[in-house]
Amino acid sequence: MTNRTRKIVMRVPVTPEERELIRQKMALLHTRNFSAYARKMLIDGYVVHIDTTDIRAQTAELQKIGV
Repeated sequence: MTNRTRKIVMRVPVTPEERELIRQKMALLHTRNFSAYARKMLIDGYVVHIDTTDIRAQTAELQKIGV
């Protein structure tokens, strides 16, 4: 490992179903190198944050009605 430029190893546990989904997405990009795929997705990918405060408030009100 002394000749490697990337010396830090990151691991992510997945279920068999998640692994299959990852393999399918890798196949869409025609890549078999998981490290390259994961690095690309983690660095260049994007995160979608959805504000659900309104839905949570409505759910709380419905729960109060139900109780």
